[in-house]
Amino acid sequence: MPAFSDPSSGLVDLFLRLRPHLTLVHHVPGRVRLRVGAGALAVLPKGGASLDALAPLFAPGTIRLNPAARSVVITHDPARFPPAFWQECLDGSDATARARLAAAFPDQVAEHPTDSSYETETLS
Repeated sequence: MPAFSDPSSGLVDLFLRLRPHLTLVHHVPGRVRLRVGAGALAVLPKGGASLDALAPLFAPGTIRLNPAARSVVITHDPARFPPAFWQECLDGSDATARARLAAAFPDQVAEHPTDSSYETETLS
């Protein structure tokens, strides 16, 4: 697993690794709730980092974790992250998700040719 020590890089890769463990529960403009599968823990970097490590991606929005419900609520700029963004990033192919994230975060997405290291097995 790659290291995510630099907060300005690796966040998109972390999101891509987490996406098989995230399910869209609810979306309204400016706010999305995602269910977090148990397999997400295996994807998170060692050292106690949690999903709130993704907060810089959605700034000035916020990330609020609800461990009891295994969900995360992200507030965001609805113009920058419309409903199609969430659908394509979570339910689309790896290539579609990477392209959508590259458009939203051009400074943070490295080009990775078809690299299976970003695919993880979905655990229930």
